[in-house]
Amino acid sequence: MILTIAYLLAQASASSGIATLVIFALFIVVFYFLLIRPSQKQKKQHDALVQALEKGDTVVTAGGIFGRITQIKEDYVLLEIARKTEIKVARSSISRREEGRAKESRQEPEAEPEEDGGAS
Repeated sequence: MILTIAYLLAQASASSGIATLVIFALFIVVFYFLLIRPSQKQKKQHDALVQALEKGDTVVTAGGIFGRITQIKEDYVLLEIARKTEIKVARSSISRREEGRAKESRQEPEAEPEEDGGAS
């Protein structure tokens, strides 16, 4: 559709510099709405996610590592990826929060019942 409009403008005034400017402006508008604006929106959403991180959230890093946040600092977070195993990760590398798993991970694990040693 845009190319059709551009073609018609070029045919209507082939010798006019105004048609060239209109075509150029159309391409800039299309470029903005298809590439720049969605990228800016995605960056705002990621910045909001990084700022809203809390201790105990279950998150996924850009590298695909799942973990629970145990400590939050200015530029990094500590993620518990297994019992007694923590890694230091840049805050900006957190790609998403796992909502369903966050509530489960905040609950303390139940203690396993002890077995009777001599009642056979």
